[in-house]
Amino acid sequence: MKEKIKIAFVKFGGLSAGGTEKYLQTLAANLPKEEFEVDYYYTDGVQLIGNSWKHPDTDRDRVKYMIDNGINIIHVNCEARDDRFGPPYTWINSNFFELFNQKKYDIVQTGRSGYQEYPFCDMKNDIFIDSIHGDGAQGIEKRDNIIKTILLSSTQIKNWINNGGDEDKIVCIPPLIEFSKLPSISLRKELNIENDIFIYGMHQGNREDIFSDIPLQAYKQIENEKTLFLMLGGANKYRVQAQQLNIKNIKFLNFNGDSKYINDFVKTLDVFSHGRFDGEVCSAAIIEALYHGKPIISHPAINNGHFEQIEGCGFVAFSVDEYSKKMQFFLDNKQMYDILSNNCLLKYNKLYSFQKSIDKYTNLYKEIVYERKI
Repeated sequence: MKEKIKIAFVKFGGLSAGGTEKYLQTLAANLPKEEFEVDYYYTDGVQLIGNSWKHPDTDRDRVKYMIDNGINIIHVNCEARDDRFGPPYTWINSNFFELFNQKKYDIVQTGRSGYQEYPFCDMKNDIFIDSIHGDGAQGIEKRDNIIKTILLSSTQIKNWINNGGDEDKIVCIPPLIEFSKLPSISLRKELNIENDIFIYGMHQGNREDIFSDIPLQAYKQIENEKTLFLMLGGANKYRVQAQQLNIKNIKFLNFNGDSKYINDFVKTLDVFSHGRFDGEVCSAAIIEALYHGKPIISHPAINNGHFEQIEGCGFVAFSVDEYSKKMQFFLDNKQMYDILSNNCLLKYNKLYSFQKSIDKYTNLYKEIVYERKI
């Protein structure tokens, strides 16, 4: 029997409920236990010196998820992160290198933006596979021990190469979105929403920096007694905006990091009404919408990787008025709604299947490790 492949996952704020963090958690938890042994190193979401943004902190649901999936989680002390002078954003008073032993592992798996980053820049002898969640616009670190660069979409690949990324190292694997073995259930009954109410909505982390004012502006224009906007999590700015617009038919649910609840929420919607200030490289939330057959509306932003996800499954609106008209379109066109809903299901199975993505990672790890041992 072959020896298990040993992988170290390392992530600042790595047990928060952020998109990149959940990506790594999901990957670690779903690698075949008989073939892989995983240690998951994480800090808490500590102070960022010189940066007013606050990284999401460790989430108890995500800790439970990792423990329930038998992952060895290793807490790394870190007093703060130094963001004053840009990359590599050194961890202050950290014991990472006291805990980490390079000789134990075949591969170090990261999830990051691509610029030089601590502690990876000081790990000279490790073999890295980088999962990249930016497009390289902030700079691209090049090291011989970065063996493969995992990118999430064709849009991201094009931007990465244009920004100087190494084309020969690229492997495309879409985001890893895990769905509960238990069937998703609509929350309509729990939330006291009648079956004839048409529900728009989205879920988002409690982050003020990604707030988009477009979805609620658009919804206000078509709101009636038979519509509802449903928001799970999201910045407080959405609540303020709803009051300012005097939106009556809207419900806000507190953020919940449990994937089963999130998917119950998405199943409850009729249309996934997406909005994000900085856009998406490849949206996990949109993949959830595709899985549940929920057509999507969104808008352009800084990153527009979501365009290819939505194509054939909804609309990208280039103004508030256009977004509003697309919302109305779904109210008025049941036949087209059903067609686009079915397109969502087909697209998920063809491009974003969870097991296909896990299999790609599994095969990549084995290919790299076994080739090096020959």
